[in-house]
Amino acid sequence: MLSRTAEYALRIMTLLAERKNSSSTAEQIAKVTLVPAGYSVKVLQQLGRSGLTKGQRGRNGGFVLACDPTQVTLLDVVNAIDPLKQITECPLGRADHQNSLCPLHKQVAHAIGQLESSLSSMTIQDVIDNSDERSLCQDHGNGTATLSISMV
Repeated sequence: MLSRTAEYALRIMTLLAERKNSSSTAEQIAKVTLVPAGYSVKVLQQLGRSGLTKGQRGRNGGFVLACDPTQVTLLDVVNAIDPLKQITECPLGRADHQNSLCPLHKQVAHAIGQLESSLSSMTIQDVIDNSDERSLCQDHGNGTATLSISMV
């Protein structure tokens, strides 16, 4: 239900929160989070426009978190990139479903609502604090990374 871009944004935000105030280049971020390099720049720019990250040019440049990870929910990150779309009318446009959703789309709407509720109940810092691993986005040296987000 999450777009790939939103998933990438969650990986990037988690990594930047783990790294606190140290800056990371888009290339470094891409390598650790396994987000394609060109795409990581696009996601970082979108996060920056939302005030969640900031970039610095120059010799010691890179990207850092520009927000408090204890206050930013996973839903905030998703909404900054690709907000979840609620279903308010039947996507099929059927006349007999104009005033209410059909059973199928009621279930889809319910699932979207549950996902939204779950994402809004957890901050970026909660994800880090609830991990059994030292690092959520950890490069294992073989081109693979670990990202664990458990939602209750």
